[in-house]
Amino acid sequence: MRATSISTSVEIGLRFVGIWPGLPYGTITWSAYMTSLVFALYFQYVYIFGHFDVYNISNLMDALSITLSYSLGFLKLASLWSNRRIFYDILLAMEEDWSNVDIYDKRVSCIMASNANLSRRCSNVLISINATAALSYSMTSLLRSADFQEDLNVSSRELPIKMEFPFEVDASPLFELLAVGQVLHVVSIAALVAMMNCLIITLVLHVSGQIDILRRELLTMCDNGTSQCDSIVASVKLLIIRHQRIITLSDNIEELYSDIALMQFLSNTIVICCIGFTIIGSIGNEGAVVMLKSVIFYVAVTLEAFIFCFAGEYLSAKSKSIGDAVYGALWYNMTPAECRILSFVILRSQKRLTITAGNIMDLTLEGFTSVMKASASYMSVLHAMY
Repeated sequence: MRATSISTSVEIGLRFVGIWPGLPYGTITWSAYMTSLVFALYFQYVYIFGHFDVYNISNLMDALSITLSYSLGFLKLASLWSNRRIFYDILLAMEEDWSNVDIYDKRVSCIMASNANLSRRCSNVLISINATAALSYSMTSLLRSADFQEDLNVSSRELPIKMEFPFEVDASPLFELLAVGQVLHVVSIAALVAMMNCLIITLVLHVSGQIDILRRELLTMCDNGTSQCDSIVASVKLLIIRHQRIITLSDNIEELYSDIALMQFLSNTIVICCIGFTIIGSIGNEGAVVMLKSVIFYVAVTLEAFIFCFAGEYLSAKSKSIGDAVYGALWYNMTPAECRILSFVILRSQKRLTITAGNIMDLTLEGFTSVMKASASYMSVLHAMY
């Protein structure tokens, strides 16, 4: 097993966009990929403004949903790049935690290894889901375009991702090259967005592992007789230092993902609304192809919002368990002066660790339900107007 919580798939994604520390041409790699995103977004927005027709709102919602998802991916990568110093500090802290693991302490090693394995499995599953959703969206768009062309006996062809180019794209092999390029590009951005979602899961699971280790040390403190109680003050000081490291690491994660979470909430509310409207409009009208494309995309986007909210909820619940562990320790074997030291740990743990969306609201499961309710409300209003 690799002595790190970062999975290989997440590391490959970070290297692909040049954000992984120590890359010789990281800035050039990041600039090249972001430039490709800028060009893709430009042609997508040109299509939206050029085909803004309220009488064909289903097509407009379809184009707007994928364009907003592209825009969110661009903003996420830009935010991660601007906060890469914080990200590097987080990686150094995680590496130090792994280097401090006592290989002879089987329980501590098991906690670290189980959380690392869980983060790797989640990363592989989530990246596969997003990549499959992007590939299915692109291929179903091509199939729909081919069926539409055959039914109406027209020569114009439609690319899988709706873009308006300043030249004709119907002729072969230009159309095929652009279609393949769009499929590869949309799969790459979907995998990178999933990579950033997997990264927050990895970081939260690592922090939760450190909390579990701290709770174990608190619960086993002073349970081997008076000889261990003689050095209880020194042990408590080490535990307080470990607790402070956990708080610092959590604050860095919150600072890294605060702006990303805010963009995620705002974008997902609109995107889920657009996709839901497309699903409702396709029922009984455009067949199973549009339905399949929209449903897969809807599941992937909803899963993104759920991941952020679940990560924040899980971190908050774990942080509050530290106070319960202190209370469950054998504090009654200590002197009053030593108990007062532990009381500060309880007081600090009452201020739960959390991840916020732009320092406006905490990421909780309640916030996820708010996003879904708002999206459903906007969707019903659009459906009533249409």
